[in-house]
Amino acid sequence: MLTSGRKVLKAFARSTTALLSVVMLASCALGEPEAKIEHLCTVSAASEEEALLREILRADAFETDIPNRTSRVVEALERDLRAIGSGTKTLSTSLCAYKPAAQAGVERARFEVGWVPRTSKDAEPSMSDGGRFDVNGAFGESNYFLTKLFVPCDMPGDLDEPSKSVWLYARGSYTVNIGRTDIDQAAKDRQTALTYLMARRVTDALGCENKPLEKPPVVKPLPAS
Repeated sequence: MLTSGRKVLKAFARSTTALLSVVMLASCALGEPEAKIEHLCTVSAASEEEALLREILRADAFETDIPNRTSRVVEALERDLRAIGSGTKTLSTSLCAYKPAAQAGVERARFEVGWVPRTSKDAEPSMSDGGRFDVNGAFGESNYFLTKLFVPCDMPGDLDEPSKSVWLYARGSYTVNIGRTDIDQAAKDRQTALTYLMARRVTDALGCENKPLEKPPVVKPLPAS
């Protein structure tokens, strides 16, 4: 009976060790990496975003700053949409930032999003040196270091009605261009295309039912009004 008891204890110990190993593996898979995975900032190799970032940043490699996870971006935008008034835009929510690898300073491409009432002056052209554009029904303006994009986003559920009176706005700031004198229309169009692609990640996360940014970006500069 003693020998039999020892065998049972050994078997129990082995099974307990195996169970602990599984728990530890699950913890590794579901714990620390989550903050790195659940965000809207991943840039895949050979993607259009990567190609645009390399051109805009003038760098083969770049570092990514992730201020908010996807869930926080969505929660903030849904909360702000419920509370928005008819006057001015909401405070923006930071999305992602990219900077040339191993460089200090403010040279980067940074993106943020929010809501603005369609009747607000904040949705009107305001850049003295900016050019207006249309991109697949979204619109905005861009200068040498800033792009503003306004997007119709039909939200699901109880947010459907308030979403029809606002624009989702995306703002891309390209401080990497400050001080440069060679930013031509093609460079501005690249900024607009990248801002569009980053905003698409947000419309997908929000579940905009009209899929406003589903098509590839085709930037059409508009004449000055």
